[in-house]
Amino acid sequence: MAAPQLHAYEDCEELEASLKRSIEEESRVSLLQSVADQYPYFGSPLIGVPEMAAEDGAVADTNSVAQPRTPVREEGVDFSGTNNQERGVDEADFLKTDGYHVYYLQGQQLHILAIPEFGQIELASSTMLSGTPVAMMLDGDQLVVVSILSPWAVEPDHPLVDAMGWGDDGWSWRTSSLTKFTVVDVSNRSEPEVQRELFIEGAYITAREVNGTVRTVTHASMNIPDVKTWLDLPAGYWNLNYDDPLRLEIREKVAFQTMMENTESIDALELSDLIPQVYEYSDGEVSVHTMNDNDCAEFVAPESSLNRGISSIFTLGLTASALEYDVDHIVGNHPLVYASSDLLVLAETAFDAWWFWNNDGVDEMTNLHTFDISAPDATLYTGSGRVDGTVLNQFALSEHEGVLRVATTTGQWMRWWMDDAEPMSSQLVTLVPSTDAETGHQVLVEAGRVDGLAPGERIWSVRYDADRAYIVTFEQIDPLWVIDVSNASNPTVLGELKVPGVSTYIHPLSRDHLLTIGLGPANADGTGLDWSATQLSLFDIEDPTDPTQSATLRLSPVESEQRDAWSWSWSEASYESKAFQYWAPKSMLAVPLSTYRYVETSENGYVRWSYEYVSKLMLVEIDVANESLNEYGDVDHSSFYNDADASGWWDDRNIRRSIFMGDFIYAVSAAGVSVTNLSTLEESDRVVLPSGERHAEAERERVDTEDGDDREVDREDERSEGEDRSDAEGSQSEEDDNREPERSDDEERSGDERSGEDQPNDSRTR
Repeated sequence: MAAPQLHAYEDCEELEASLKRSIEEESRVSLLQSVADQYPYFGSPLIGVPEMAAEDGAVADTNSVAQPRTPVREEGVDFSGTNNQERGVDEADFLKTDGYHVYYLQGQQLHILAIPEFGQIELASSTMLSGTPVAMMLDGDQLVVVSILSPWAVEPDHPLVDAMGWGDDGWSWRTSSLTKFTVVDVSNRSEPEVQRELFIEGAYITAREVNGTVRTVTHASMNIPDVKTWLDLPAGYWNLNYDDPLRLEIREKVAFQTMMENTESIDALELSDLIPQVYEYSDGEVSVHTMNDNDCAEFVAPESSLNRGISSIFTLGLTASALEYDVDHIVGNHPLVYASSDLLVLAETAFDAWWFWNNDGVDEMTNLHTFDISAPDATLYTGSGRVDGTVLNQFALSEHEGVLRVATTTGQWMRWWMDDAEPMSSQLVTLVPSTDAETGHQVLVEAGRVDGLAPGERIWSVRYDADRAYIVTFEQIDPLWVIDVSNASNPTVLGELKVPGVSTYIHPLSRDHLLTIGLGPANADGTGLDWSATQLSLFDIEDPTDPTQSATLRLSPVESEQRDAWSWSWSEASYESKAFQYWAPKSMLAVPLSTYRYVETSENGYVRWSYEYVSKLMLVEIDVANESLNEYGDVDHSSFYNDADASGWWDDRNIRRSIFMGDFIYAVSAAGVSVTNLSTLEESDRVVLPSGERHAEAERERVDTEDGDDREVDREDERSEGEDRSDAEGSQSEEDDNREPERSDDEERSGDERSGEDQPNDSRTR
């Protein structure tokens, strides 16, 4: 297996030769797998197989909304922000706020909503963006929106078509996916201005922002035409009996001929065919950046690697007057990304996935590549290391005072074709930078480790807090491990606790308490998992050698006696940390919870089946002093989706994010944003988003068609006008309270990524 250290290519010719060698080996192995197995489970889908680019334009509401600046609203004190993993490292998400505005990517639109006073909300503008916007980063008046695109969605007359197509047939593209950066000037929130667009060949992975510098990671495997990874067998082959030896002979001959043809096709390729490009779109024209300048010095790869995938780290400065970026390329597998304020880590499988199948000799290991990001606008490679096993997610990685800690599970790939596959086992490893005596290169070397954590179980969640690590494993019951990592050379298990259920996300409340979300037990004896139930747990770790579970709370969006009448409930917060919003100043947690059921209705003698949805944001009091978890209330968006006119229109009916602001909580779903007073649990304001009015237009068209005239019926507008009047009155009544948002001595920012009643001021407790 290749060493993990990254080495720069001597020149572009060496890079081209290496990528061609990888493509040829990948296709060869895939073909040989097809020879050995008449029905292989997979080949490589990235070679010889074709796979949302942009229509330009921003449509903005011109209604001007004032932006008060006194008193200054401070994140973590007056309002909650993104639930980030590390302090000082902002993670890209589809919802952002600066305390005065909420920025929300929904569908193809960027909605900017003003917060004149806490408890109020107004739609300032809605801007159409091409592709599928998925995340953004905000710094002052600059917004970078990340969108994912497919070449198949490119408008035929867009200049991007000619720039990135393989030929004139319109059926083959250089890449199966694009990542687009849209730089938006939001200094005028009522009329945001799209300044520039960058289209990057490759799939978006994630982005981080530290001190005004955004680093976005993408991964690309270029589509290579005329290179086959499958056997194009003759028609007569399928008429032969399954065990006819002639079948194997035919497969061998076809594979050999295909390899010869592939070699000719690969030899004809140029470097620009093998590496991703950047397309800059401005003023109706596309500029192509081939990224092979500087003699390909920005490309690095592990020694003797046989991989052609390319991960790219784009470094953009948001504070610069002009759009500038640097890019670093790592030839390797699709990575998992972690970042502290000083270090960015790419974790990738050490083996090449395309030949892992049915390969008994492959060791399950992970390469770790580290980059110094402490300086603005610079990303510098600092070294690589390797650990046993597979990394679960970003929370399994942590950098603290120069030590990289990583938790992994070995054996979770479950290679069932092996007679004696290794059992699962988990471990925690610490790594420190060192200098290789032979090469002089910086490397990561193992300083210490804890082995044998819960044999036969895999890791479900990990969290680090300074010099401690918390790991949850599971097979039939959930052990919580508390590990001391203060001494990098001697990490030590301090305590272990076995409790029913499993935690999928761990949130440190303090040095002495953990709050987790996950699944409750399925059986009376505490074993198994009840996938229909979301469970919160409070752990007391004041004595790390004897951790205890102080409280549990099973959450349900419907009354307990009604659960059997509904489908399983689910919460995005159980697998996406950004949907988990803990607000320390009020010791309150907000998590979304949804369910649905089939409903039979009868009208005019016709029976109709439809869905009824429950979409709520559950509010829970976290009482650490009394070691209890208590349901406080909920915010209900169900009526957004159960309106007769709206039924069937919604792709996503879940409340997906929430923001605490003063004495209010803002709940965000696809249909709109509601504001609820935390003291009274009454709704003080709401905005129905433009996309939420689609059903009203459809209703008008339906009535016009049935009545045969041009009469407009706009029930939604009538309802919205009534709401606007009522909302204004409700907001005015709360005005004095809203002007002075509650502050707290506890300024701890919450640690760490779907989607109302028709009249406001209804109680949200059911």
